[in-house]
Amino acid sequence: MVKNPLYAKYAPWLLLIIFVFICFFSQMKKSVTVDEFSHFPSGIYNLLTADWSMDRESPPLIKCIAAASSIITKPVIDLVGIIKTRPTAWNLGYQFMYDNMEDYQDIFRCGRLMIILTGCLLGWLIYRFGTQLYGQAGGIFALFLYVFNPNIIAHSSITTIDMGASCFIFLSIYCFWKYLKRKDSGSIILAGFALGLAQLSKFTALILYPIYFVIIACLAVNGWVNRKDSDCGKAILLKDIWRFFIIILTSIIVINAGYFFSGSFKPLGDYNLSSSLLRHISAWLGGALPVPLPFDYLTGFDNQLALSEGGVYTGYLMGEHSKVGWWYYYLIAFIIKNPLALLIILTLTVILWKRISCTKLEEDLCIWVPVIMFLLYFSFFTHIPIGVRYVLPVFPLLFLSAGNLISEFLINKKIWRFILPALAFTYMMSAVFVYPNYLSYFNIIAGGPGNGHKWLIDSNLDWGQDLPALKEYMDKEGIDEIKLGYFGRVDPAIYGIKYSVPGRQPEPGIYAISANYLVGYPYFILKDNPKELISVDMNYFEKYRPLKPDAVINNTIYIFRITGNG
Repeated sequence: MVKNPLYAKYAPWLLLIIFVFICFFSQMKKSVTVDEFSHFPSGIYNLLTADWSMDRESPPLIKCIAAASSIITKPVIDLVGIIKTRPTAWNLGYQFMYDNMEDYQDIFRCGRLMIILTGCLLGWLIYRFGTQLYGQAGGIFALFLYVFNPNIIAHSSITTIDMGASCFIFLSIYCFWKYLKRKDSGSIILAGFALGLAQLSKFTALILYPIYFVIIACLAVNGWVNRKDSDCGKAILLKDIWRFFIIILTSIIVINAGYFFSGSFKPLGDYNLSSSLLRHISAWLGGALPVPLPFDYLTGFDNQLALSEGGVYTGYLMGEHSKVGWWYYYLIAFIIKNPLALLIILTLTVILWKRISCTKLEEDLCIWVPVIMFLLYFSFFTHIPIGVRYVLPVFPLLFLSAGNLISEFLINKKIWRFILPALAFTYMMSAVFVYPNYLSYFNIIAGGPGNGHKWLIDSNLDWGQDLPALKEYMDKEGIDEIKLGYFGRVDPAIYGIKYSVPGRQPEPGIYAISANYLVGYPYFILKDNPKELISVDMNYFEKYRPLKPDAVINNTIYIFRITGNG
């Protein structure tokens, strides 16, 4: 496929440049989303003070990467007041917003650029890994799938944790594969360092420890079966166990260094644990045991573990609401949130894997064990059904696996020389035509983005990103003020929107209601005057649901013009 040396040399850089342009210009048209609202100011506070207690539910690395942009933008942040009053991450978000009203959008755009660059790093890693596994053509194809994926573009364009975490999780897997190939001291330390960085990005990365254990165990069993000398096999196994211990130890050192060893080695009894798992472990081990981890790291993990046990978030799937979720939630989300062409490409990859694969066992394990274990964990061991973004770390691995399709076996067959380019072109067009509305993308299986609300909501569809589009609509229609039920935290006044909060009973006027609220998602709305939050329960907007909208803005905000008695 890639025979021209010039094409082979410049194609990866061209794809990454295209990726940056798509992400940057699409985010210019989007308002600050729900999680950005708190994560970004918290990251700035973390970076300036090294106080990790703020927003400890997420490790600090990705937040601080985005916050590094504050060196240029220099936002106003009242550190003395924050340290004195100790606000929550959400309250800090409001304080940060009102202290930086005039420059708020530009401050976030610069922060988003840091995540876009992190997304570029991930793209480059996919290309490098793919090139080493399947040759340059396979690496370019894997990168192509990454660059034009709507979910990747959407989450690379906002200052949230998911894309950065996916980058460092993939980096860790790549370095672990390098270790399996070399098993020298340098690769051991590098694998441990990358594993530690992954832990500093998101608690999801903790799954990497059992993943690596399973990979090592599979390789050990395979070696044992194929090796006649059992004593030699035992010696090799002991060496592998020792090396893995060094990798784990290195990662723990990196985690502690990332928190500047703040609160490390505190006794387990000093923790006020909330998750059932860690409470049971604490009762079994005893309170005097020192914990070789930063206090805020373990506390944050405990809080996230408690959330994953269910009962906090309200999930939505195909018209149903649930506090505990569905085991098939992420499977369905993946199927309907990705272009059909990608699903066909991945299906072909799996079906033809053994026939076309030129990789060894360790390569296969480093791709498929993480994919399977991530999906199993989120499907059966968590109760957080609020977004396909939670399984975003498997996307790069699947793109990588698809690079295997660019093999001599397939390329030399005429039918494949037609099928693969046709699928690639269709896939690329899926990203082109949906611009800039990548977050609300749904494929034709779901009926397109216009029917997304029938399947999924929240960060899959409506994360509060379309205030600029609403303002554009108001200006076009000559609407000065609107009754706004907006799913988000940002004050719409920042985007020039004059509004009031709609009541439960529709009255004459022009309304803009978020898709999340129309399907019954409970959250909050910021009142116009005074600026305070009011709670929105599942039935707050039930009287609006039967109404026919006059317009739908980017599939997320529904416009109703009500006259007379409605």
